[in-house]
Amino acid sequence: MKKKTAVFQFNGLFLFSYAAGAIGTTQMIPYLVEMGFEGTRKGIILSAMAISTLISQFLFGYLSDKFKGCRWFFLISFFVFFAADVTLFSFRWPQFWYLLAMISLTGGIARTWQGLEDTWVLQIDQTKPQYSRIHAWGALGWAIGSWAAASLLNWFDFPVIAALVFVTSTVTLFFAWRQQDAKRASGKRIRIADLKELLHNRAYVLLVLILLVLFGMGTADMYIVVDKILAIGGTSFHVGAKWGLQSLMEIPVLLAGDKLMKKVDPVILMLFASVMFGIRFVIYSWIQNPWWMIAAAVLQMVTFPIVIISSKIMIDQIISEKIKSSGQMAAMSVYMGLSLLIMPVFCSALSERIGYDAALLVVAAFSLAAIVLILLFKKARKALSLQA
Repeated sequence: MKKKTAVFQFNGLFLFSYAAGAIGTTQMIPYLVEMGFEGTRKGIILSAMAISTLISQFLFGYLSDKFKGCRWFFLISFFVFFAADVTLFSFRWPQFWYLLAMISLTGGIARTWQGLEDTWVLQIDQTKPQYSRIHAWGALGWAIGSWAAASLLNWFDFPVIAALVFVTSTVTLFFAWRQQDAKRASGKRIRIADLKELLHNRAYVLLVLILLVLFGMGTADMYIVVDKILAIGGTSFHVGAKWGLQSLMEIPVLLAGDKLMKKVDPVILMLFASVMFGIRFVIYSWIQNPWWMIAAAVLQMVTFPIVIISSKIMIDQIISEKIKSSGQMAAMSVYMGLSLLIMPVFCSALSERIGYDAALLVVAAFSLAAIVLILLFKKARKALSLQA
């Protein structure tokens, strides 16, 4: 019964937290465009998310290891996200520095609570074997949140986003409050010096670089692809529909993920996802209709969810027990933080200079770098296992 209760509460937690995250995130670009922010200025505002991502993910990961738990740090980070997101969409103040501050806070802290949520599941014995299935509820929540926001914006203005975030966030905090915390092994508390172990782990460093490239492509999907949809006649509804379909496409892979990881080496799966990422962006560059751009989102099934579940397992396999949280969160702070810092401005500047289609082909070429790094990682992981 205890196991069923823990899984049920995590299912609810992921469903409502990801719905809350999707509602604002998927409408961020249409929101900025409506308030008159285009091109590089929009890219700078979106890049500001990287600062809070880099700081908050590393800090919360370190504190989670130091105090051997995730629950309280998830509650704190999610509440900050909740308050900032509601404020952002409640008060339409088109001031550059205000939007820079609020979006950096909401976007950056969202990545932090998502990372803590993942780590939380992986550290509870009853839920760790079902991580992929539980994450599928998050994908469902993202799809529901995306479509709800897009549909309601056809009849109401952007403050409706704040109302939706308020409702879904309140339910999220209820589930998080009732869930048990991860019970970690006792022992000496983590020190900053212990984190040097990560930097000396070649396999870990290579994996972070792989994820930086792939999440950079994922970030480009948030910006260049959305900008192109709006440029070829799409609306906020098309943007929301794209996000919703992508999330639904993740669910089959996430449901089968735990079994898939046991049958196929995660490295092979990530290699496959990298190839498909490149093909996906080539297809995006060919399409000139917003509805076909939405249809192309079905390729999410063979890209992002595979990267998510394989990366968590791969990181968990190559770092020691005492820095599990720090290893996961430090990696996320780098590959998410740097991709959020670089890609919005890079995508905006590149699109303005060479056009959306050519920019998408440039991003497609990133997959080649990921493939080379994955092959190097495979050798480094083998050398690490021989040392052990």
